[in-house]
Amino acid sequence: MRRILAVILLITALSLTATLSWFAIRNYRSAEPVAVDNLRGLALTIASAMEGVAGRDPSLSSLASFQSREIAYAMIISPAGTMLFHSNPDLTGQDLDDNRYRGVLTSGTFSETQVRLGTGEQVYEFQAPFHLANTTCVLRLALHTWRSEAVMRRARFGVTLIFSLLAVGWGLGLTIVWLLRRQNIQEKRLARQNELERLGEVGAVLAHEVRNPLAGIKGYGQLLEERLPDGRERNHARLIVREALRLEQLTDDILYYTRSDAALSAAGQPEAVAGQLTSLLAPQLESAGICLITHIDSGVSVRCGDDALHRLLLNLLANAMQAMPDGGAITLAVRSSGSMVELSVADTGPGINPDMRAELFTPFRTSKARGAGLGLAVCRKIAESCGGSISAEESPDGGALFLVKLPAGDS
Repeated sequence: MRRILAVILLITALSLTATLSWFAIRNYRSAEPVAVDNLRGLALTIASAMEGVAGRDPSLSSLASFQSREIAYAMIISPAGTMLFHSNPDLTGQDLDDNRYRGVLTSGTFSETQVRLGTGEQVYEFQAPFHLANTTCVLRLALHTWRSEAVMRRARFGVTLIFSLLAVGWGLGLTIVWLLRRQNIQEKRLARQNELERLGEVGAVLAHEVRNPLAGIKGYGQLLEERLPDGRERNHARLIVREALRLEQLTDDILYYTRSDAALSAAGQPEAVAGQLTSLLAPQLESAGICLITHIDSGVSVRCGDDALHRLLLNLLANAMQAMPDGGAITLAVRSSGSMVELSVADTGPGINPDMRAELFTPFRTSKARGAGLGLAVCRKIAESCGGSISAEESPDGGALFLVKLPAGDS
């Protein structure tokens, strides 16, 4: 339910972001035509007013009093290129040094463009036919772009404001998500700590109430196995010993899992521990038809005691052996990777059950018919207590691969 709600909120946030972004960009793009329209409308108004004044005063002297703060300059150009009027009186009567006005005379329509003055200011230039009593001239107006710049500034401010609000919104949203994830991790950590405390109580009961009678059962079973002749009774005694050993191992796993000092801080030697395990498991590997392949960098040490490292690798190797009842191959590799050491155990078994992947390292979760589901949980406890991590993935050979990363020890 929480995941569905998160997806809905994410889709809503993305939709709102896309809508506001589209609105801001659309407004910004439409601002420039609006600014140009404002300048064009102003130019047409001024041209019409000047033409009206010139119609009443053919000498054009009245145009000298025609002032507007938006006008950079204004001139009336005769067909021959002479400036009949200029807002700067000193230029009136001089010949124009460019022919851009001729296009207006030829087409009979206005033109508009952006030009840069000698002062460096960019202005809007408007040219239109200008009708006098006896001839058609050209009016050239250069208007300051204050109005259009104000429109563009408002548009840019709107875009900046919307995207800033979106950035702040996403920042707050991501911060909230991070805080919620952190809270979720802390809740899981607290739940796990409570679980360990409960298991610790169970472990104490096992230590005091179960181990001693179990040791007696195992001892008497071994004694019966030695004294009984081969046959059905001796097989029964052997079963008693085997089940007692399994319960003893379960008790040890629970005690080890609930201990706070499960992983020693002293440096461990993976090469030496792997050699011990190879000798210890050789009979079982041979009887099961399993080949153990090792690739171990020499001289590598980890910040994890030999006892903890021994239990971690033993659980992983035992887990791989149980996954291959019909034989196969196990690859144990140890290699240095910067400040960490990677230990991997890969098998050629059926791989990891997809239904169990999420709870692979959870205590008492197992898909095996026999087993308490503590082996991998103990492995995770050791790895994390040593400042490392453990993960599971598919092996290149089709089975399971468990990768443990531990801090490298002092050389």
